[in-house]
Amino acid sequence: MEHLDLKSDGGLRSACQEAEASHANPDWRAALKIFFEGVRSASLAERASEAFQRRLWEENPVSNAGMGTVNVERAIEDEGFRRWLAEQSLCELPSDPGERTAALNTLHKQILQRLEPLCDRMPRLKILRVLAALFPEDFTTIADRGALRRLLIRMGGKGSADPVIGHRRILGRLAEVVGPIDTSNTDAVVRRMTLAWMLIELVNESESDATMVSEASGEERLKPLPAARRRKGVLAVSGYFEGLLPVLQFVQGSPTREEFMDYLRGERPHLKDASIRTQISSLRSELNLLRLDGDRYVLTERGEALLESGDPDELRDWLLTRTLGIDYVLLALKAGPRSRKELFTMFQTVNPNWKSDFGPSSMIQWLLHLDLVSRDEVDHFSLTERGRAWSDWITWEPEKLTATKPEPPPPPPLPPSLEIRRPELETVLRHLEGVAAFPAALIASLHLGLWANERRHFAILTGLSGSGKTLLAREYGRALTGTDSEGSERLCTLPVQPGWYDPTPLLGYVNPLSRDTYEGTPFLDLLIHALEHPQEPHVAILDEMNLSHPEQYLAPVLSAMETGDVLELHSKGEHFDGVPGRIPYPNNLVLIGTVNMDETTLGLSDKVLDRAFTLEFWDIEIDEWPGWGKHDLPAADEAAVRGVLHDLMHALQPARLHFGWRVIDEVVGFMQLRESEGGGLSMSEALDRVIYAKLLPKLRGEDSLRFREALAGCAEALKSHGLVVSQAKVAELQSDLETTGSARFWR
Repeated sequence: MEHLDLKSDGGLRSACQEAEASHANPDWRAALKIFFEGVRSASLAERASEAFQRRLWEENPVSNAGMGTVNVERAIEDEGFRRWLAEQSLCELPSDPGERTAALNTLHKQILQRLEPLCDRMPRLKILRVLAALFPEDFTTIADRGALRRLLIRMGGKGSADPVIGHRRILGRLAEVVGPIDTSNTDAVVRRMTLAWMLIELVNESESDATMVSEASGEERLKPLPAARRRKGVLAVSGYFEGLLPVLQFVQGSPTREEFMDYLRGERPHLKDASIRTQISSLRSELNLLRLDGDRYVLTERGEALLESGDPDELRDWLLTRTLGIDYVLLALKAGPRSRKELFTMFQTVNPNWKSDFGPSSMIQWLLHLDLVSRDEVDHFSLTERGRAWSDWITWEPEKLTATKPEPPPPPPLPPSLEIRRPELETVLRHLEGVAAFPAALIASLHLGLWANERRHFAILTGLSGSGKTLLAREYGRALTGTDSEGSERLCTLPVQPGWYDPTPLLGYVNPLSRDTYEGTPFLDLLIHALEHPQEPHVAILDEMNLSHPEQYLAPVLSAMETGDVLELHSKGEHFDGVPGRIPYPNNLVLIGTVNMDETTLGLSDKVLDRAFTLEFWDIEIDEWPGWGKHDLPAADEAAVRGVLHDLMHALQPARLHFGWRVIDEVVGFMQLRESEGGGLSMSEALDRVIYAKLLPKLRGEDSLRFREALAGCAEALKSHGLVVSQAKVAELQSDLETTGSARFWR
């Protein structure tokens, strides 16, 4: 449909030529010419006759739309109405285009008013056919107002809720492009008024699944999709139909994805982001009101027409032909009122795979909000006038689905194969230079290890507690995503808990107590956001990932990462509470896990290690700690602290009992606070106490040469710096080692 250009002069001119060459119907045009000439030559008395009015209302060749669907017999038999309409048809219209449109518009409204007491339902399509027969130079042969508005929008015009204005605008646009016509020449008038219809035929042919089809005789009818291809319901969006127009008005400004999400968050603060995304999806796929143009949302022609008119009829052809069950229920209600229970049963008869009330309830609410049905005080539902008009368009036998054993849905489409926009290594290095003193070789190893595989971007940082693993992971994530904080939708840190025995802490789950709710997680939000922005890197940091078994809580992620298979989230259908049932593994996802190895953690299996790039943090250089010189310690005190830490690091490192930057930071912080507040500790006493509290509790081990040498070296360093309390504690550990064969700070 998009390739047919009717907005530019050249495109519309070419389309008119193609329509004339391929869709002209000489027989229809001949019939119209004879009919119009008969109308034009009729006298006032002839026009007021019952025979003439019957031909005008019931045998009018302008269009077959609406033929016989609304009974106008009382109007035809009413002599006063016939006389009034005959007189109006002979009134001379103004020559000024604006005044002429206003006069025709007034006449259209007067006909509506006069017919109201004479018809059970308003014959809107027939009225337009009658006006076209009486004033053929001012109308096209399009009777359906929705089709009229959408064609006008396709031609670059502004849609109108008033059909008279719509006809006049289309004819004016055609006059601009292909030239005016001689309105006294019936052949020219017939060719021009049918040209608009032939353009609609051309548009419909360019759509593979056009909802409206046309015949050369001007008949408009709907083309239903098979039941198996229809949408299985319409999502219960906030405000239903009444809530659509403000949203469409906002989308008229072509917002970005993020701008649209922000707007809906403000309008619907009770909804989770996942639910908001599902409502956007419903506006796109279920109602065909908006689409994505690059990274911006724009209105479809249907969306523009609905915003312009505010008329639910703009959704008629789409919902009747593409949504399962609406046609079935409207035809059933045509026979008489039904109870709510009966409506539920009907919807579930059409779709026996509906096992809950959620889908039918949403459909019933849509019928009410679209003014298709009304409900009485005993909860019985009947067709409204609009509902009866919609039911007249259903010319087919509505299909039902047969109950089937649910089959696994097809895999969702993979994200487009687009190049991921990640920064170069040089940019990452510059970022990390400003925040921490990590060796360039370490950063380069992490970056290259993460991106060496096309899909598997997974690294594990292991080693000494407090050595900066989490800091490196976070800062690398910020450098990669260009974000300043972890509140971003592209970067999150997940503290792993010991009780993570399955994937639900990462991927969420259907709440067993509230079965219409899906309990999402920050990681799931990150996955979905990554799929929606396939060119942007997204980073998840699993902090202390081996506090539980990664091969258990990461199992589906590890499998999808390796094979490219989908992630199964739930079995509740395409979407449930805003969460899709299955999603592909995003190629732009980076996982970085941090690991400490002690008695509180678990080992990593080969399943995890085979998929990860592993970096080990053991070598700590005291002089590279970035905090030196950035505190209020006197130079002599800093030198003393630095000397003690140097000597202890030298003694403990061979036995892997040494410490990381976190310990250095806390020792210096303790000494800085003592300096600013003074109190009962001398500089030497304070240093002794903080070393005792922060370093010695980690001293533990069984009898071995390395452990003996570590304790001896530690004791010598403490003695040389006069830290007597700490020295005494190490002496106790040495004694325990001699007598029991093991030693630990905590006895």
